Amino acid sequence: MWSNIIDGLGLFSNWQALSAVLIAIPIGLIFGILPGLSGLTALAILIPFVYGMEPFVGLAFLIAAHAVTTTSGALPSILLGIPGTPPSAATVIDGYPLSKQGRGGYASGAALASSAIGGVLGCVAFALLIPILQPIILSFGSPETFILMLIGLLFLASVGSGSTWSGLVAGMFGIFLSFFGYEAISGIPRFWMGSEYLLDGLNLIPIALGLFAVPEIIKLIQNGKPIASEADNRSIAFSDVFSGMRDTLKHWITVVQSALIGIIVGLVPGVGGETAPFVAYGAAKKRSKEPKKFGDGAIEGVIAPESTNNAKEGGALVPTLALGIPGSSGMAVLLGGFIVMGIQPGPEFLRNNSDIGIGLAAVLGFSNVLGALLVILFMPYLARVTLIPGRILAPILLMLVVLGAYTTHNSFIDVIFTLLFGLVAIALEKAKLSRAALLLGFVLGAAVERYLNLSLNFHGPAFIFRPITLTIIIIAAVIFIFPYISKLVRKRP
Repeated sequence: MWSNIIDGLGLFSNWQALSAVLIAIPIGLIFGILPGLSGLTALAILIPFVYGMEPFVGLAFLIAAHAVTTTSGALPSILLGIPGTPPSAATVIDGYPLSKQGRGGYASGAALASSAIGGVLGCVAFALLIPILQPIILSFGSPETFILMLIGLLFLASVGSGSTWSGLVAGMFGIFLSFFGYEAISGIPRFWMGSEYLLDGLNLIPIALGLFAVPEIIKLIQNGKPIASEADNRSIAFSDVFSGMRDTLKHWITVVQSALIGIIVGLVPGVGGETAPFVAYGAAKKRSKEPKKFGDGAIEGVIAPESTNNAKEGGALVPTLALGIPGSSGMAVLLGGFIVMGIQPGPEFLRNNSDIGIGLAAVLGFSNVLGALLVILFMPYLARVTLIPGRILAPILLMLVVLGAYTTHNSFIDVIFTLLFGLVAIALEKAKLSRAALLLGFVLGAAVERYLNLSLNFHGPAFIFRPITLTIIIIAAVIFIFPYISKLVRKRP
C-alpha cells in the first residue's frame, strides 16, 4: 500500500505531469466560465490532444482540466445568473441574489473556498477508498467484471435526461455503435458496409467531439452575441472575496456535510453531477437556523453546492477506475480518455496500475486548490471572457475540434464523422435523449461483450453462480428494486 502511494506521488511530481497539469488548469477554467462549455465539452475537445502522450501525463492533463471547470463555473452563476456548468445551476439560487445585492465578490469568495476544500476532501476520500476496495476487487475474474459492466449498462436509465426509457434508448444506440468492426473473439467484421474505415470500429474521439462540442459551437454561431454584456460584468473587490472565504470557515459543518454528500453521490454510477449539488443544497437548508433566507441570498446556499461540485469528482473516480463503471457523465467521457491512452479501468487497473490511481488523486486535489487560487487572482479578467462575441469564439473552438479530430489518425474521415455525430447530438437534444447515455453505451458495450465471451469460454453458462458474482447480482437487484418498493409503501394509506 505505502509503496503504491509513494509511486503514485512520484508520478504526480514528475515534471512532465506537473507541466501538463499547469497547462490544463487555465484551459479548464476558461471552459468553466463560458456557459454551455462544460467539463464534458472540455474533455471532448482535449482528448485528441493527449493521443501519444505518456498514459499518466495524458490522464493528468484531462483530469486537471475537467476538475476546475466547476470552480470557475461559479462565476457566471453568481455574477450573471447563468450556470457556467450544469452542476453550477444550484449555485444560481442564492449566488445571483447576493450579486444583485452588490455582494458578488463575497459570494464568489465563499464559492471558491468551499470548492477548494470540497475538492481536497474528495481527493482524500478517493485515496482512502482505493486501498480498502483493492483486496476485494483483486478477487474478481472475468465473470464478476462482466456483471459489473452489465450493471453499468443498466445505469443508462438514470443517465438519461428524460424518462427511464429515454436513457435506455440512447444507451442502446451507443451499444449498437460499439458493435461496428471486427468482433473481438471471432474476428468476423460486422456492419462495416464495405468501408475499410469501419473495419476497426467507430473511433471514440469523433463521437465525443461530435456529441459534446459541435452542438455548443452551433449555438454560439446562431447567437453570435457575447454571453454577457458590459452592464452585467460587475466589478469585484478583493476585500469582498476574502470576506467570503473567511465566512466559509465559519460554516465548516456545511462544507464537510456537503462534501460527504458529493462523495457518496459520486460513488453511485449514473446519478449524475447535476444531482449532488441540489441534494446538498436541500440538506443545508434543512440544517440552517434561518431556512427562509434560502433563495434570497443565503451564503450557505452558495457554500453547499460548491463544496459538493468538486468533492463528487473524487467519489466518481472510485467506480470509474476500480470497476470501469463511470460515476458521472463526465467520467463516461474520461473513461474514453483512458481507452485512448491504452488503459482499461476496472479490476485489472487496480491490479496493475494502482499507483496511477493514487497519482490521479493527487492531481485532483492539487488542481482544485490551484484552480481556486488562480480564479481569485485573475477574477476580474476571467469574468471578461464572457464578453467575447460568439462569432469570434465559435470559429476558434471549431478549428480546435477539426484539428483534434484530424490529428488523431491523420484522417479527414474522422472530421466527417465528427460533424455527423454533431447532427446526431442535435437530433438527440430535440428528442430529449441523453448524449451522455449514448457515449456510456458505446464505451461499455465492447467491454461487456468481451468479458461475456471470456466468461462463457472459461467457465460456461454457470459462471453466474460463482459466489462473488451472485453477491453482486443480489446487491444490484436490491439497489434497483428498493426505490420502487419505497414508492409502494408510501402510497399505502
